[in-house]
Amino acid sequence: MSKNNLKITADREDYAVGLKSYLNVNGFSGYGEGWFNNSDIKEFCSKLSSISVEMEGEAELLGTEKRLDGSDYLETMCIRVYVLCASKLNGIVGVHITLSERPSSDSRAQEILKMSGELKVRNRLLGVFSSDLQDLMNGGVNEINMVGDLKIF
Repeated sequence: MSKNNLKITADREDYAVGLKSYLNVNGFSGYGEGWFNNSDIKEFCSKLSSISVEMEGEAELLGTEKRLDGSDYLETMCIRVYVLCASKLNGIVGVHITLSERPSSDSRAQEILKMSGELKVRNRLLGVFSSDLQDLMNGGVNEINMVGDLKIF
């Protein structure tokens, strides 16, 4: 059985953070990155903490590449979290991750490399991930990991 995990590192600025994500799911792997305002990360972490305790609701952290006209072009890093089994004691949360690398030239859209997968984690591990992501954003750690199990049910 392969290790299914999401690894995230950060480039920090005063009011923003660039998250670089590496996903491994069932032998497939991918990379993507996105820039986020610090307030967006804090809000996402707050929602994750709430989901891990209350076992209801959803959260999304979405990084996109924009066209010159401002419209969304490419979802470069997205983490969507939702409840799969609502037990507050031993609940299960789905973490869907989409990562994309932008093409090396604007003329060849087929160069886009995209990876999408889902990790299933226990609710208490989601709370740990939320705390770890805040530490990463604040410079307390250089890398965080979330390990999931696709065969949890």
